[in-house]
Amino acid sequence: MNAPKILAATALVLSAAACSSTSTTYEARPAGARYAVTGSEQACVDYGFRVGTDNYNRCVSRETAARAQGRVPVGYTVASLDADARNACYSYGLTPGSSMYDRCVGREIDARRYRDQAYGNPVPAPAPGSSTTTYYTSAPAAPTYYGPATTVSTTTYSTPPVAAQTTPPAGVEAFRDEYGFRYDGQGNRLDRNGNIISPQSTTR
Repeated sequence: MNAPKILAATALVLSAAACSSTSTTYEARPAGARYAVTGSEQACVDYGFRVGTDNYNRCVSRETAARAQGRVPVGYTVASLDADARNACYSYGLTPGSSMYDRCVGREIDARRYRDQAYGNPVPAPAPGSSTTTYYTSAPAAPTYYGPATTVSTTTYSTPPVAAQTTPPAGVEAFRDEYGFRYDGQGNRLDRNGNIISPQSTTR
């Protein structure tokens, strides 16, 4: 390669580098202005992610997507709910076994669990410039008063008697396993005549 070709290639590379740049736009806010934080953003901050990092942005997008799916249906199993919550927290970038991961799993299970009615009436948002007010959905429990000892009468309710579940006697077929072998109530293998046989026997 001769010098003019090298200069032309260098100029081309430098001009391409000059055209590609990264830009960060900052929002100008007056001093004291409030920024409305979404639940997903607050959750990711609580999990220890720094605002503005790639891990934080990934956490927020995935947490928002998980909340958009809503709650699970009535018959959803607890094991499946737990597995979904653990997978979600792992996808947010949290390390399994850490305290933040455990906090995330608890929060995810609570956010995904089926509810007939979620907490009653929605809490109104505070007006701009007003102080924060905490709303409770139920009244706090009344304090327990321990007065002098008194005699309390109690009523005992009995349930109707339930017949004792008896197991079939030895030698009477109680069930068959998936291979067709017969067993009595005590777990003994039986032949077709009801005789107790060795468990290693292959006769049915």
